[in-house]
Amino acid sequence: MAGRHWREAATLILVCRAAKPKVLGPLDSDFQLLFLKRSQQSSFMPNAFVFPGGVIEPSDFSEAWLGVFEKYGYSKSEFFKKFRTSAPLPEFYRNKLENPILPEVGFRISAIRETFEESGILLASHLPNNCLTQDEIKHWRKIVHDDAAQFLTLFHEVGGYPAVWDLHEWISWLTPANSSKRRFNTAFYITFVEEMPSVVMDEKEVVDVQIASPCDILEQSHKGSLLLPIPQTYEMSRILSFRTYDDLHSFARERGKKGMDHYYPVVVKAANGIVSVLPGDDLYPVQPDYEGKNEEQRSKAATIEQLRESATNMNRVEIHSLSDRYCTVNIELKYGHVKPVNCVEFFTSSKL
Repeated sequence: MAGRHWREAATLILVCRAAKPKVLGPLDSDFQLLFLKRSQQSSFMPNAFVFPGGVIEPSDFSEAWLGVFEKYGYSKSEFFKKFRTSAPLPEFYRNKLENPILPEVGFRISAIRETFEESGILLASHLPNNCLTQDEIKHWRKIVHDDAAQFLTLFHEVGGYPAVWDLHEWISWLTPANSSKRRFNTAFYITFVEEMPSVVMDEKEVVDVQIASPCDILEQSHKGSLLLPIPQTYEMSRILSFRTYDDLHSFARERGKKGMDHYYPVVVKAANGIVSVLPGDDLYPVQPDYEGKNEEQRSKAATIEQLRESATNMNRVEIHSLSDRYCTVNIELKYGHVKPVNCVEFFTSSKL
């Protein structure tokens, strides 16, 4: 991926136990996730509900972080033991190998920092008194928002360290060429808390919050009451495979050791909609045009249904409209990942 035309980012899937778990229907679960609604003025995915996250900063990879962790007995070698596996390194890790901080750690710090900036949730370990007051959060949040390097200062002054050990690798998504002026190669991590901490919107980048189950979010998307981007649609459909917090937590912890796959959607225009095809699909190009030098959007005279019927291997999101989109996957996914659930029959038949 030489000559990158995108910025690197990190995002966090934050999972908590549901206060009143609903495990009755075929898609219900006893856990919920945090979603933040982007502002209408946002230059990227305006009005969409997304996971907290944003662009990485050089300070996330500062050598000074080693001093923060060493206060609690964690040396640089501990990072290698915990985070470096035999799995192939994704490209955005490989191009950060010269940094003093292991890229697996720096990207996690970025995800935690961005989550703090956008939601006021600070995922930290060994904080004195276990937490900051609301006034302290407000104070530090503004400082960090204005200067990402101050996230390091926060821990120097307050104590503790970012809870990088609690984040598990999930997947990465690259914004398609020619679909947006701003493109991001985003590392997705997943983490778990017993209860969702208080969320405070900044009223600038974030204008609404949803703490809901994957089923609830996808149902709202299907009804058109919220806008859900393709990566969130795919990942929520994937997480529908799990009914309980404990099962998802156990899966994420073990699967995260196996490697991080990379998804770059390629758009295929069908007669009655769009198919966003992903690696392993019959329609996926042998050499994807990551840089957008050639036209990636392909046109087919066939309908979405006809393209599905003629395919042997499928890993795709079928899009009839902004609210009518479903995952169709029949291949084994890399690195031990679970397939998304195609929930079209549940939503269209009003069984929920």
